Amino acid sequence: MKLTTFFPYRNDARKILIPYLNQLTEEQWHARHPDHPNSIAWIVEHIARSEDEWINVIVLKGERRLQRVLDRPQQILQAYIDIRDHTDQKLDFMEYDEHEPVVELPRFSDGWEPPSPPTLRWIIHHVFDHESYHVGQIGVIARLNGFAGPLF
Repeated sequence: MKLTTFFPYRNDARKILIPYLNQLTEEQWHARHPDHPNSIAWIVEHIARSEDEWINVIVLKGERRLQRVLDRPQQILQAYIDIRDHTDQKLDFMEYDEHEPVVELPRFSDGWEPPSPPTLRWIIHHVFDHESYHVGQIGVIARLNGFAGPLF
């Protein structure tokens, strides 16, 4: 069974988020509010870089795909789109193994450890769950800064 069958929802939020991000001004992308430490630009780049790290470095034991500095909204958005396209391509070839071994994780600087054994399926779920959490923050950031958030 293909691993992707466990994650049919993985791109649902993006169907609303990407058109929303495309219509933001550069000012809105970088807006900050005293009640929230990050901008939408920071959140979207963080999602892309985290997925890159989890999938390409930790799971595939390769190199990061996002090497350069992303400083313009269109660069950030394109990296967000490209990294998921890459992940989807990799997932299309990964098979689910109910006896899959635990994936060795690096030591995280903040001491974080996964709440359960980090199998391949757990890691993929973690990547998509992480994105969902931060996509919610985008709506909060937009509303705190006085402009409409995405419609979800």
